[in-house]
Amino acid sequence: MDTVQDHINLGLAFTMSKRYDQAIKEFEKALSINEDDAEVRTFLGNAYVYKGNYDDGIKEYEKALKINPVNVNVIIKLGKLYANMGNFDKGLEQYKKALEINKNDIQARHALGDLYAKMEKPIDAEREYRALLEKDPSNIELRFKLGYIFESEKKYKEAAEEYENVIKINPKSPGINSMLGNVYRELKMFDKAIEHYNKAVVINPRDAAVAFNLGVLYFEKGEYQLAIAQLELAKKSKFRNAEIYIILGEVYSKIGKKKEALEEYKKVAELGAADAETHKALGFIYAEEDQLDEALGEYQKALAIKKDDPVIFENIGHIFYRKIQYKEAKENFLKSIDSGRESADVFYKMGNISMKENNPEKAKDYWTKSLKLNPENEIIRKNLKLLGGA
Repeated sequence: MDTVQDHINLGLAFTMSKRYDQAIKEFEKALSINEDDAEVRTFLGNAYVYKGNYDDGIKEYEKALKINPVNVNVIIKLGKLYANMGNFDKGLEQYKKALEINKNDIQARHALGDLYAKMEKPIDAEREYRALLEKDPSNIELRFKLGYIFESEKKYKEAAEEYENVIKINPKSPGINSMLGNVYRELKMFDKAIEHYNKAVVINPRDAAVAFNLGVLYFEKGEYQLAIAQLELAKKSKFRNAEIYIILGEVYSKIGKKKEALEEYKKVAELGAADAETHKALGFIYAEEDQLDEALGEYQKALAIKKDDPVIFENIGHIFYRKIQYKEAKENFLKSIDSGRESADVFYKMGNISMKENNPEKAKDYWTKSLKLNPENEIIRKNLKLLGGA
């Protein structure tokens, strides 16, 4: 006849081999002989949890705690289960209960800090992590988590200090070097950022995210050729983020490569990730290339996203003006003006449209406004003189 221990041993063996249904049967057999065995209840709860049956796992942990209410390990298991299921309040309750029993329990305090971080309570999480670091200053996991909290709060200087502590202990971590690069970039310490990005690349040459970050950094520094090299490298490494095409589009546009810029912005649109600014950029480039219908289409897409943008109305007005569709140009220029936009070019063109409408007084008003914004426009001065103005 099998003993309780035989069933327990079989249950543990089945658990280790991930045969959870068999493990559950064995633990249940053991409990049919002695239902008040808290340890077996815990083993059964573990098997349910590993299987993904969390509700039954909770029931068994709670039964185990009725038998032995001061088992800190089971209390922490129950707390983690509640926390992972999104029931933060109950998770918090269990961790605090564990610390009431043993205020020095490292596992409970660490789990409590993690839960506070998940609950977006950075001050509480920091307090718990610091309490643990007083006893174990070289714990890089805690240093990393503390740095991450600071970074999420935009306390970049403090984040850098913690990440540097991690690097001292583990200098070959590409992830931390990359994160240090991000933090130093936020601090505008570009040389330090490049130093750590390059270290990350040396450790892991295929890290597309690092190449992307380097590209963004070079873009921010105005070193456009270096930015292109890194961003193209990230693309070859299959970095999947629409932002890479947006930035490349901006870089190519700044160095006058309109065709290349256009191709990058098109990719953003193809990915369905184009925002109003991307459509505006596409519209601008199409307009520069005299592809007016395409430009108009992009500006209208931008307007569908950002309905009250005076710059979009202005740009649409310029397109219609170039297409000699003055009625439509006027409508959009007026919308831009009514939105508070003041543009010398718009007032100049509105003056021209007013003259075509045989309204010289209105033209005089618009040209006067344009001249105030751009006193160097000699054409307007001549026009105003002809109308008896300035």
